[in-house]
Amino acid sequence: MLADYLIAPSLNALFVTGLILLSIIILMVKNYSLLMRLNYYQKIILLSSLSIAFATHGLVHLGVEQRYNFNPYKWF
Repeated sequence: MLADYLIAPSLNALFVTGLILLSIIILMVKNYSLLMRLNYYQKIILLSSLSIAFATHGLVHLGVEQRYNFNPYKWF
């Protein structure tokens, strides 16, 4: 079913960025104690970077939903 959707570069980019964001979340959970030892400035930079990454991923979702009628929530 997923192979039917992964035909356009924008869909491939969406899939890859989703995997990268998932791996970042897993690494953050595994290294939680290290993250808590960061100073305030480093935490702000980390959270800002994650915010930009998630926002960009969300905007790609918006474009893909309009162009290809791709909505992963319909899979469940």
